[in-house]
Amino acid sequence: MPLTRRAFMQTSAGAGLAAALSGSAAAAPPRRPRAGAALRVGIIGAGGRGMHLVEQALAIPNVNFTVVCDVLEERVKAAQAFLKQANRPEPEGLAGGPYAYRELLKADDLDCVIVASPVYWHGIMYTDALEAGMHFYGEKPLGITPACIRNVTAAWKKNPGVVAQMGFQWGAHLGRRNIIKRVREEGLIGELLEGNVQRLNEWDTHGGWYTDRAKSGDWMLEQAVHEFNLMWMTIGAHPTAATTIGRTGIIPGRNTTNYYTTILEYPGNLIVRYSHGWIQVPGFPGGGMHLYFTGRKGALNVMDCYAQLREAPAGAAGPGDPRRVQGQGAGGDTREHLANFFDAVRAGDPAKAYCGIENGIGASYIGLMIRTSLEKGAKATFEEMLADTRTPPIERA
Repeated sequence: MPLTRRAFMQTSAGAGLAAALSGSAAAAPPRRPRAGAALRVGIIGAGGRGMHLVEQALAIPNVNFTVVCDVLEERVKAAQAFLKQANRPEPEGLAGGPYAYRELLKADDLDCVIVASPVYWHGIMYTDALEAGMHFYGEKPLGITPACIRNVTAAWKKNPGVVAQMGFQWGAHLGRRNIIKRVREEGLIGELLEGNVQRLNEWDTHGGWYTDRAKSGDWMLEQAVHEFNLMWMTIGAHPTAATTIGRTGIIPGRNTTNYYTTILEYPGNLIVRYSHGWIQVPGFPGGGMHLYFTGRKGALNVMDCYAQLREAPAGAAGPGDPRRVQGQGAGGDTREHLANFFDAVRAGDPAKAYCGIENGIGASYIGLMIRTSLEKGAKATFEEMLADTRTPPIERA
C-alpha cells in the first residue's frame, strides 16, 4: 500500500530524505516507476505556463496527474477543476507557503514532477528535486545566477540517475537535432567560423516579475536561453568572453534590458553575434528570429533545419539544389518534448532526455556571460562571470 505524503515523513526513509533536502551529503535514489503502470505526475506551479504543460501532457498516453501544488489556493482549485472537466481523476491539492513543493519531493507515490514556477525559484527547486531523487521536467532557465548553477550542478553530480528535461522544446524537433548532430559529429559544414543569431520581438508588454531584473534574471536568461540551448547543442563549448552593449529605460515600468547586442568569443576563434530586444515595430522588416552558423564548407540554418554546402557532394543527383542538406526527422515542440521526458523516466535513463541538465548549464552560462558584460560595461570573461556570488530574491525556509 503506497504511503501518503503525510505518512511518508513518519518513516525512516522519509526522515532520511528530509536530511538530504536540508543539505546533507546523501541523496535519495532516483524514483523507479511501476512497470506497466501509468506515470504518477505532480505539477509544481499551476499558473499559465504550468497549465499549458498539463494540457499538452493530457494528450500523452499513460500519464496521470495525481497532485498539484501552488502558493495560491485558487490556482490549485482551478487546476483540479480543469482535470476533472477533462475526465481525469481529481488530483490532490497542496497549497501553502513557498516551500510547500518540498512535500511533493518527499512523496514515494509520485514518479516525476513538472516544475513551472517563476524563474527565480528554479535553482533551489531543481537542486531539491535532484537531492530528493525526483525526476523533473523543469521550465527554463536552470537558474538565474552562477550560484544557482553551481548548486544544481553539485546536486546533479551526486545523483546523476535523476532524469531531468529542461523546457527547451525547440530541441524536440528531430530534423533540427539531426542536422545539428551532423554538423557536430560529421563536420558537415567544416570548422565553425562565425554565428549570426537574433531574436527581435515587438514592444514589451510583460508585467509582474518579468519586469524585475533581480527576479527574471533579465531577458538573456528568461527568454534567450532557448536560442542559447541551440547554440550550445551546435558548438558544444562555453564562450570564453562576451562584449555587450544595451539599453534600458526605453519602455517604462521595468528595469530589464530593452535591447542589447553581444559578441561572444569561443575557443578556436569562433565569433557569434547575438541581438535581442523588445522594441520592434509590427510588420516592419528586420525583426523576428534566426540562428545561422557559417563554416569552411557551408552554412547552417538551425531553425529551418538545413545546411547549405559551398560545393555539391561528388555524385549528387536528383531534384533540387544538391548543395542543400535537410535535417531528417519529424517536427516537435512542447508535447513531443514532454513525451520524450516521460519515456526517459520510464526507462530510468537520463541520457534519453533531449535537453538535460548539461543543456541547462550551457544555455544559462551564455546568458550569464552576456549579463556580466552588460553590467560591467566592458568585455567579461568566463571566470569573471563565475565569480558572481549573488543569489535570487527568494524567501528563506
